[in-house]
Amino acid sequence: MLYTITAFSDRGDTLLDDTFDAPSDAEARQEGIRRLKEADLEHRGARVTRAGQLIHFERAYLPRLVPTGKTS
Repeated sequence: MLYTITAFSDRGDTLLDDTFDAPSDAEARQEGIRRLKEADLEHRGARVTRAGQLIHFERAYLPRLVPTGKTS
């Protein structure tokens, strides 16, 4: 089966967009995580999908917002 892996920067830019074959969803998830680690993107927002079905999702670790002291 054909799977797509996509990883995003904190600003939403696409850092990785690739396809690969795997025999099952479980193996595709493992392969996706391996590819993220290999590309040093394991703590970025990422997903692995198959035909629009979400197989793996990793939420981005966004930096904590610090108030600037300005009020609106």
